[in-house]
Amino acid sequence: MIVDLNTFVDERGSLTCVDTKKWEQVNISVNNKKFTFRGMHYQESPKQEKQIIVTKGSIIDFIYDLKTKTLEAYALSEGECVYVNKDAAHGFLTLEDDTTVTYLVNGKYNPSMERSIIWKDIPHLKTVILGNCNEDDIVISKKDNEGK
Repeated sequence: MIVDLNTFVDERGSLTCVDTKKWEQVNISVNNKKFTFRGMHYQESPKQEKQIIVTKGSIIDFIYDLKTKTLEAYALSEGECVYVNKDAAHGFLTLEDDTTVTYLVNGKYNPSMERSIIWKDIPHLKTVILGNCNEDDIVISKKDNEGK
């Protein structure tokens, strides 16, 4: 689900106010290369909900509903964000070099309960990613590529 941020713009630039009352953690993902893929991550307990904000660059954001097995994909540019519910796996593909993504997270991180799904195992996800780049272009960690 796309979320509107309170952004104020004038001749100097912009200021965005983020309501932090509900968020326990802030993560910043700096991605040096175009076609970096991070995902598809979720946590079993405590389940986490997230607000994903593109703070520099652009991405395709992926939200995979673990209950219905449906995928939503959003093209997001700088200043745009989406909400990820607690019953979803999440990932993104950068579309530019030097892309930064900020995660607001509710639900404490528990490494022993972290899970991921191999991107190639979600048919529509694989189609969208390979519609934007060649498989050899993807910058991905071994952990994400193997679903661990």
